[in-house]
Amino acid sequence: MKTFQTSAGSRKDSDPILRQALRLLQLESDIRRCETETELLHHLVNESRAILGFRQAFALRRRRGLLRVEAISSVSVVEPNAPVVRWIEARAKEACSQSPDSVQDIATDGAKAPSDYPFAYLLWVPFVAKTGRVYGGVILAAETPWEDRRRQLADRLRLTYGHAWQALTRGRVAVRGPAPSKVLSGLSVLTLAALIFVRVPITAIAPVEIVGRNTLVMSAPLDGVVEEVLVRSNQPVNAGDVLARFNDTELRNAAAIARQRVTVAQTRVAALNNRAFSDAEARREIAIAEAELELARAELDLADERLARTELRAPAAGIAIITDPSEWRGRPVETGQRIVEIADPADIEYRIDLAVDDLIVLDAIRPIRVFLDAAPLAPRTAEITQASYRAEQQPSGVMSYDIRASDMSPDDRSVRIGARGTAQVMGQDAALWFVVFRRPLSWMRQTLGI
Repeated sequence: MKTFQTSAGSRKDSDPILRQALRLLQLESDIRRCETETELLHHLVNESRAILGFRQAFALRRRRGLLRVEAISSVSVVEPNAPVVRWIEARAKEACSQSPDSVQDIATDGAKAPSDYPFAYLLWVPFVAKTGRVYGGVILAAETPWEDRRRQLADRLRLTYGHAWQALTRGRVAVRGPAPSKVLSGLSVLTLAALIFVRVPITAIAPVEIVGRNTLVMSAPLDGVVEEVLVRSNQPVNAGDVLARFNDTELRNAAAIARQRVTVAQTRVAALNNRAFSDAEARREIAIAEAELELARAELDLADERLARTELRAPAAGIAIITDPSEWRGRPVETGQRIVEIADPADIEYRIDLAVDDLIVLDAIRPIRVFLDAAPLAPRTAEITQASYRAEQQPSGVMSYDIRASDMSPDDRSVRIGARGTAQVMGQDAALWFVVFRRPLSWMRQTLGI
């Protein structure tokens, strides 16, 4: 009996280890099913969380000699200019220079981390080729220090993911490209020398969105609470349609009280008029009573006017532009606070967010080419009408200039407000060598000051 209890207790204690081993085997099985490099990296930063227990992961790959973030957990698109992405790349570069071939903790003291980044413990997990070259890695962020057990698991998964990564790329990711021959190098130099005086336009690519040109901003006409919003985004509205209603309990009661005051004042004036034939005192009070009646009527007009403003109506026909209507229900607002916009679907323009890194000297004469996501093979043309003189920070965290352009393409009803795409902005002509080396020169100027 005693032996049986000891065996049961040992088996019970081994269950967590068994479950952890089964999860690890299942994860390695899922890794073998990845068919592309992108799928593998997204699997690395998302699915390995159940084994390693991190809060956020950044997968990096060496490109042109630098480690660049390729995938982030729970993020579909990586913004290369985001502050946290640049900070992670700098931390990976430092860790790779210190101990490139082993799993190690990354110290964040004095690393100029973003002030709002919540995870203080980073773990560097490199992917190393047989030649000793680090071709990629992953940085795991957590709220608590990394224990030896989780480091060992990270080292185990490093070998598994590294093997799968090299298999999917057929080893190309782990080796350096062949050195160009002297003949090719000479031809390249001669070609660049021959084309050095050729002038071509400088172009830049930026995201674009279709917006209304002369939108009507419908703001709150009074301080109150939104009771309901009656329209949805892109819903057609006519002039006079009710867009939103405000809670009118207090204003309705105030109008009723003002109406009663008018009735009382009218009754008093009528009574004084009847007594004025025989009562001198009544004749003297008639003027005061009539003034009180006018004041009561003015208060009633003000109450009715404020009560009428509890319904926000459209001043013209168009389509409504608003966020989720359910978010406005019960929300207190102040006078002048924007609630909904009315836009004419036929009067549109393009809003282009040109990043600071892509800033060029714009040529207003040359048209802009717009490639909408809904029709990428049918580019549209537009003409620049306005450009902001300073950059502003966008919700994505990127500093960019606001450029507006009017559509020059034939009318097309398939183009609607809210559609997005990519715009090719044209700049002034410059020598081909400057167009090719513009970004390196800009980097040298900003980094080295030369």
